[in-house]
Formats: sequence, structure tokens, C-alpha cells
Amino acid sequence: SPKVFTEEIWKWIFAHIDEKPVELRLKYGDKEPFFSAISQIEARSRYSKKFEGLIHTRWIFPIGIGLEQSSSVATAQIKQRLFLTPYSADLCGGLGMDSRFICFRPASKKHLIFERNTGLADLLKENLPDAEVLPVAFNFNDLDDWIQRENIPTHELEVYLDPDRRSNARRTFSILEGTPNLISIQQNLLEKCARIIAKHSPMTDLKEMKALLPNLSELHVIQFRGECKEVLSIQEKGYEGYVNTLLIDAETRDEVKEAHARVSTKVLTTLKKFIIQPSAGLNKSGLHPQFAHQYEWSKLVFGNLYTSDFEPPRSVFYKIFVVNELFDSLKKAKFIGPAAIESIGSKISSDELRKRFKVKEGREQKIFYLQ
Repeated sequence: SPKVFTEEIWKWIFAHIDEKPVELRLKYGDKEPFFSAISQIEARSRYSKKFEGLIHTRWIFPIGIGLEQSSSVATAQIKQRLFLTPYSADLCGGLGMDSRFICFRPASKKHLIFERNTGLADLLKENLPDAEVLPVAFNFNDLDDWIQRENIPTHELEVYLDPDRRSNARRTFSILEGTPNLISIQQNLLEKCARIIAKHSPMTDLKEMKALLPNLSELHVIQFRGECKEVLSIQEKGYEGYVNTLLIDAETRDEVKEAHARVSTKVLTTLKKFIIQPSAGLNKSGLHPQFAHQYEWSKLVFGNLYTSDFEPPRSVFYKIFVVNELFDSLKKAKFIGPAAIESIGSKISSDELRKRFKVKEGREQKIFYLQ
């Protein structure tokens, strides 16, 4: 309960912020207020990088609910830039990280949050006192009442949703599933707001999204520290035209926009001086042919790798490897020192190769086994 966090307890939390939660529990036990206080220290310790900037604030993290699926501070800040209108509504608040940045905009006047979990709703009220939090699942009646009460014109409202993708104890990736279901509510929402901004799993099929989401103006692929973290869709009331794909790195804020030009690259079976490996985000966005065209890379037949005689400029969207040695069979292969190993197109796994060649893990060099 948020009531546990008094002035004295917050002072205690920050005084012990660098201590080990296990040792604190042994010393102070599991009774309140120490149970909740130590849980806050534990969350801050475990997710210090994900929630960087909130560690020394009085933000209350939920207890007993996994924080893995929450947006990070870095990705929430990227989404903040997309919101332009003075009024906004979050249809499934969750931990509230996205809502925090949406309603902390200078242009924000009012922000509404739906959250059906009453415990999370109580935390949202404490963490985001300027927002209006409704402890119910999203429904149009409450949304309409709020719009009418605040006298909000359609062009001044944007709606955000990150649907719950858990179904029958399993996680789903298709936009056909999820609660609330974007497909079933999108037409009604577009009658009430200027734009719908939705967060999707990085496993979501982009072709499926383009086919099923009307008035789709943009798709944003967000990567963070080399991993593809989120896909965002933006639907604009009345929009007709190209769907613009953007790739954004949440850490550096570098971004690449789709060129909408047909490009072709040579496909080779032999390696040149360099191997270029697109990041997970670049692979997801499908924009790697643009880079290949720009820097004159040739595509290898093995997976999503490229090769070139010229070293391209450094980028967060791909890794560059110098080709030192080539072996045309496993029997001839010899390796010295620790290395990363990746097997592409073969039934032999990286782990099997590591055992076979007795290669320790390392980052200084990489072994590609290509078939």
C-alpha cells in the first residue's frame, strides 16, 4: 500500500539504497514497513539500468509483479516525443512508465489512465498525482464521460495503449490478440481522437500490422543496447498514404527513415574483407537494404549478413567484422583465444561448435559458421 511510504520510510530507503536486499531482510525481517521498503531497494538494484533516473526518486515500484515487460525509461522517453496534443489517454496503465513521460510533457493539460488491477491503480494515483486514474478496464463509457466533462475536441486528444498480451497463461505476439484489442476498438477510437499510438511486441509481424491497421501513418522500431525492444504503430484520423517506417536507437537517439525507393544488392557466396551484421532492430525494420545500397555492400546467401571490401562508418545499427581467416571445412578450422560463435544455416549449434573446438566465450573475435 502507498500509505506505508511515509517521510521516515523514504529516508530509510535512501539511506540503505546501496545495501544488499538479502542482508536487509535478515536484519529487519519481513514485516511492514520494512518488507515494502526493502522491496523498493530490491527493484532499484535489480533494474537500475532499465529505470535509470528513477532510482533516487520516490517512484513506488509494484511488489510481486514482474517488471520485465514494463517500458524502460529510455523507450518511454522515445514515445514521449510522439505525443503532440494537450489531452491524452492511456488505455492500460500498467506500471505507468509510459504515462509518466506522456503526462510530464510541457504541452500536457490532462491525462487519463485506465488500469483494471486495483493495486496498480493505487500506485498510479500515488506516482502520477496529476493524472486521472480509473481503477477499471478500458471502456468507452468512461472515456466518453471524460471527453465530455473536459470538453475535449477530437483533434486535441491522442490515445495510447500497450495491450496485455497474456492469453491462457501464454504470451501472444499477434495484434489479433491482446486486451484491449486494438483491432476491435480502433474505428471507434479514431472517431474520438486525432491519433492512436500503440505499443506492440518486437515479435509482431509488420506486414500483418500494415494489413489490419487502417490510417496507419508510421511504424517505429525501437532498439536499445542492440536488442529490438518495441514496435510502435501510429494511426492518424483520415490518413491515407505510405506507411513510413522509422528505426530508432533509444540510447543514442540515432534514427533512420525509410527511403521508399526500390533498391537491389548483389548476392554473393564468397566473403570480401568485411562482414556486416545488422542489429536486431535493423533486421526487424527491414531497412538494411537501404544501408547496403548506400555503402555498396553485397548480400551474403547466409542469413542476413552483408560483405564489403570497404569498411563502413560505425553505427549502432550494425556490427562490423574484419575477415581474418577462412576455412572451407570444419576439419581444417583452427582457432586461438576466446571468441563469440554464431551458427547460421546449419543444424550444428553454436554450443556444439564451442565444445568441439574448445573455444572459451569472448568478445574480442567472432566465429561465423555459415552453411
